[in-house]
Amino acid sequence: MSESLSEPPRPRPSLPPALARLRTLATWLELRLGEVRAAIAEAERVAAVERARPRWWVQWMRTPPDEPRRGVLHRAGCWCPGEPDLRAADVRRVAADHAGRVETCLVCRAEGPDG
Repeated sequence: MSESLSEPPRPRPSLPPALARLRTLATWLELRLGEVRAAIAEAERVAAVERARPRWWVQWMRTPPDEPRRGVLHRAGCWCPGEPDLRAADVRRVAADHAGRVETCLVCRAEGPDG
């Protein structure tokens, strides 16, 4: 590919002229690229684990036996009593099974997986 006469020459990075030095530089760059790819893979693994962690729970209220269950949806990090044990699919199922009877927590303002 030749440069046009109307374009100014592009600056080239200063590279050593010796073949041995160029090969050493290429090896070093390949090692660094391998490290970056490993760091990306680890970050993706951590993100997948985080996505799979339970992030919600329902605090079920006491109701008389003849009334349907009512509850409050909390998210991880809420100071109200409970431990996250529901994943996104579980929250959707609870919302469908108990439509209108599960409220969001006023403290953590938990939203389900769909917002």
